[in-house]
Amino acid sequence: MSSLPSRTEEQLTAGERQKLDDADRRLRAAVVAYEPFIGRELQPTGPVPVHDSTAIAKAQAEVEAAEQELWRLREELLGWVRPSWAPSATLVTDWFSSDDEVYDEVEARPSR
Repeated sequence: MSSLPSRTEEQLTAGERQKLDDADRRLRAAVVAYEPFIGRELQPTGPVPVHDSTAIAKAQAEVEAAEQELWRLREELLGWVRPSWAPSATLVTDWFSSDDEVYDEVEARPSR
C-alpha cells in the first residue's frame, strides 16, 4: 500500500493529471483493440469466428499491462488501492461502452 495520504484529482499537478489521462487513454485503446477477440453471440447459421491465438494473447497482455499501470498510478498519485473484487478489463465486454458515457455527467446525490 502507498504511504501517501488519499488525494483528490484536483490536488494533482498538471503533470500528474497528464500521467493519469495518458494511462486511461492507453487502457481504452487496448480495450478497443481487444474487442474483436471477445466472444460474440454465435448465430446458428453464421460462421464461427477464428482468431490468431498469438494476436489474442498480445491484445490481452496489452489490456492487462495498461490496466496495471493505471492502477499503479492511481495508488501512487491518489492513494487509491484497487478493490479485490474489481474485475479485469479483459473480462468485462462492455467496460467502456459508449452507452455508459451519460453517467460521466451525472451528479451523485444522496438518496432520500
